[in-house]
Amino acid sequence: METIVHWAVANPSSAASIASAVIAASVALVVFTVTQLIARKRDATQLLLPKLEQVYLLLNELSEHNARMFKLYHLAIDGDTEAQKTLNVMDDLTHYGLDRSKKIVMYIRLYFPALSRIHQMLFAAEHELNMLRYEVRSPDPPEAEDLLMASGNVGHFLRLMELEIINNRDALLKANLLPRRYRSVNQKQIDNPIPRPEGPYIHPKQPPSGNEA
Repeated sequence: METIVHWAVANPSSAASIASAVIAASVALVVFTVTQLIARKRDATQLLLPKLEQVYLLLNELSEHNARMFKLYHLAIDGDTEAQKTLNVMDDLTHYGLDRSKKIVMYIRLYFPALSRIHQMLFAAEHELNMLRYEVRSPDPPEAEDLLMASGNVGHFLRLMELEIINNRDALLKANLLPRRYRSVNQKQIDNPIPRPEGPYIHPKQPPSGNEA
């Protein structure tokens, strides 16, 4: 090191040229690294954006399916033969919304594992609802109130998953140059669902009158 210093003092012009070249090369390396990082981020965002949009659209479709099917179940429980016929001709993928659910699972496992926690909660709510959906076509159908609450629970977690996607859009798309904390839905949000989903009014069962035999 001392030898290099003596040489630089003895040859200031050459030392300055070498120092300039080193600085220029270092700056070029930094610029190249940052440019490559930005390019990779851009490529990742372009790859992930349509997939995240598809997940969001699938969640919206599941929400519509949930509301539409609840009306059919409610009518079928009340004895509507047309609603019962409609349910009877549905295949399982349509009846339980499995076609969309399987696509969501694929996207989360391959591209958005950060959504796994809230999706597992949604999956559990869907499982509970599907058990009741299965019983609708059985000789002993569930109470309409139980079906309503299970349907509302699914709607609650669908809304929370949509919220988590919106709150973490840049993180899910890997669009941030610097790391940013992922904001999962909190326990208070999970424990406070909207009381009832949109749907038909459920008429309370009337007790038999004293004049009935």
